[in-house]
Amino acid sequence: MDGTARLVWKLARNHTWGSPMDAETLIRLAATDEDHDEMRQYLDEVLELPFVARGPDGIYIPNGQDAHVAAANWLRENTQREDFVIANTLSRLPREWPDRDLDPE
Repeated sequence: MDGTARLVWKLARNHTWGSPMDAETLIRLAATDEDHDEMRQYLDEVLELPFVARGPDGIYIPNGQDAHVAAANWLRENTQREDFVIANTLSRLPREWPDRDLDPE
């Protein structure tokens, strides 16, 4: 997984009912010993994704179904994670995801 995908995956995995995570914690969780500094450059790309929000308390994936569908579709396209793993990670996905086109736009 590239750096952007690792950050998004960690954000989704550590997502607790929309609780924000500060940037340093997110980077620390996604980085290995060798690429900690390198991961910082990917954070800007993560913050540009339409399903990622940044507030005064940190970075998060909003709890709405549209954000979770967008995040799930992005993870499906950009990681090697199986659909059932993504579906079990993002709690607001509709039961029919990914069997039907659920473009949140």
